[in-house]
Amino acid sequence: MTRRSRFPLRRFWRRLNPGRRLLAVLLVCALVPAAGQVADHLAWDPAVLHLGADLAAAQPPAAGERLVLCLDGPEFMAAARADLLAAESAVLVQTLAFEADDAGLALAAALLASPAPRRRLLIDDYSRHVQSDKVIGAPNRLFDTALAREAEQTRTLVTQLRAHGVDVRYGRPLLAGGDLLKPRDHKKLVVVDGRTAYVGGINFSAHNFLWHDLMLRVDDTDAAAFLAADFGRSWQGEPVATIGSFAGLDLVCGSGGGHPAVRDVIAAAIAGATDRIVLQCPYVTDPYLELLGEARKRGVRVTVLTSERSNRFCMKQGIMDACRRHDLELRLLPGPMTHVKALLIDDRALVMGSANFDFLSGSLQPEIVATVADPAVIADFRRRVMEPDLVRSRPWSPDETSPVVTGLGAKVIGLAGDLALAFHEAGDR
Repeated sequence: MTRRSRFPLRRFWRRLNPGRRLLAVLLVCALVPAAGQVADHLAWDPAVLHLGADLAAAQPPAAGERLVLCLDGPEFMAAARADLLAAESAVLVQTLAFEADDAGLALAAALLASPAPRRRLLIDDYSRHVQSDKVIGAPNRLFDTALAREAEQTRTLVTQLRAHGVDVRYGRPLLAGGDLLKPRDHKKLVVVDGRTAYVGGINFSAHNFLWHDLMLRVDDTDAAAFLAADFGRSWQGEPVATIGSFAGLDLVCGSGGGHPAVRDVIAAAIAGATDRIVLQCPYVTDPYLELLGEARKRGVRVTVLTSERSNRFCMKQGIMDACRRHDLELRLLPGPMTHVKALLIDDRALVMGSANFDFLSGSLQPEIVATVADPAVIADFRRRVMEPDLVRSRPWSPDETSPVVTGLGAKVIGLAGDLALAFHEAGDR
């Protein structure tokens, strides 16, 4: 007796004759790339056409303060460009993504024009395999000539930077296709002359510059030296979890690899809330959703801000499911995706940085998180980020989304977290 396959697709495949199998393969090869192009069209943001002009017109935030927020890519680039052009000794830049578009070219121009004799750019190896959030060589990108051209232009730009004295290194090399599933070095960092630094969530790619995001400029020699030391360890491929405390500012450099430094700092901040929590982030999972639920049980008002237009459907459904279960207020932001990663606790502490509030950033991938207690920075965050975003967002009602759909999304994200942890543990053995 022939054994019956448990997989319907396998049974279907076995019933096809060789000619029809060939036809099916050709059909998939035609439709999968077409589906990728349709997805690109739906996700495409026409604001990319104006990014170059926005970068040229952007002004840095007012100087003179020790801690200053930079809101969105153009403002951050204006501030960083000014510091790079005034550098005297060393410029250190670390990013997950670097692409030869308006954002990457703006950084490249500033690096080439900087008078600093030592200029280093550390890019996670992810960026050699993924451009504009698209995996190079994936089946749905076989005929994506624009992606192939962008990848080639990025390789050429890196070659030109090296030829003109910028030391460029790709960190955490990917050795096989499956390595794309491994947590990456997610830090975004700029250090100038060991005296000024930037930490936050902005990568040097056009689509990141179009998203709503934050960087923190830190004009403090001790804090900058602390971050420069972390850059040096990352440059050598040897990240170490470290914690530094400075006036009005605590910094945590997470090493990933299962070390809980980032997760513990965020968990402690949530546990210490007594009145109100406002969290804005595109990607939120357990353990943070459960911790927010516990805060709600203590009587703390909890508001979660995330994108109406999310690039991770199941993640958004998982957030909705948790807000439904824990009676959390959920507000959805229209327009370009919010990439802000910020947690405001009782209007007294602002937790921000490169880390999302999810299982990957919590312990699996290297991150930098800042906890800011400076009243001026918190007031600026409220004025320029939180209050406008609360006004332009809309409240989500549990009645508008099926609990079956949100519950399924939560289970998919939970499974992804379990698989990521298992993948990490298997790699350690």
